Amino acid sequence: MNKRIVIITFAVMLLSIGIFLLIKRDNEEAPAIVSISITAATLPETTITTTTVTETATIPTTTTTAPETTTTEETTRTTRNIITSRTPKEYDQNSVYIDMENILQLPELPTGCEITALTTLLRFYGYDADKVTMAKDYLPVSWGNYQVIDGEIYKDSFFEYFIGDPAGSGYGCFSPAIMKAADKFLAENTPVDGKTYEAVNISGCTPDDLYDLLIEGTPVMCWATDGMIEPEYYESWFDNETGAKLDWYLNEHAFVLVGFNMDAGIITLNDPMKGIIDYNKARFELRFNQMYSQAIYIREVNSTESNDTLSS
Repeated sequence: MNKRIVIITFAVMLLSIGIFLLIKRDNEEAPAIVSISITAATLPETTITTTTVTETATIPTTTTTAPETTTTEETTRTTRNIITSRTPKEYDQNSVYIDMENILQLPELPTGCEITALTTLLRFYGYDADKVTMAKDYLPVSWGNYQVIDGEIYKDSFFEYFIGDPAGSGYGCFSPAIMKAADKFLAENTPVDGKTYEAVNISGCTPDDLYDLLIEGTPVMCWATDGMIEPEYYESWFDNETGAKLDWYLNEHAFVLVGFNMDAGIITLNDPMKGIIDYNKARFELRFNQMYSQAIYIREVNSTESNDTLSS
């Protein structure tokens, strides 16, 4: 009997211990389940936050804005590249505008502003001139004839030749080279009115001399810089023929001066790159002087007009 009681008592104790251990295990595992649940809920929030930041940082504001700016600039440039429809103004001391055809150098002559400006001038006087033909058949061109003498670089002069290719890459040329092209063309061609014309080089003149010609109804081809920006020194060499040192500046540009407004302080250019465009008068005069005050105009032979005194 006593044995049986002992066995039963021992069994009850084991059962109690088992129940106790089971309850303890359940209590210990409960916090672990809560912790895992919190971690699982937190990870997606972190991922979402990171994705949101990345998307915010990648907003394509610049990409959207850049094409709009380019389009605006191109539209403005295209608007200027038209034959002017401005009403000619009465020639007086305050305001002059000479209406003439605008010929653009692009796309055929990317560096040929000088010969294109001369073509514009010739067509104004009734000549059937073509810019590409002028560049190919009349413009004196040289690739420089590069040589080294006593350690110094010698090349042909941009005063006498267009250095490079106006239909490709090149430096440019100044008034003596354009005079050669003009003289050759005028000697071989006749305008529709049957008159005879000649080119006159007045390089070294003052801006007032240019304005006096405009008052008389005479447009003038002249040199300054593209956009009237500061000339930028690029390269020097010595002239193959004279030995003189030559300094070439970037931004050199040629066009036809066709108007001015003294009260507004502006001049008007027939520009082979930009079309008909106005610039600040003082800025134009500065750049004109910096580019050696070069200018050419065309007149009727045997003309007795007052602009004869400007010829050189």
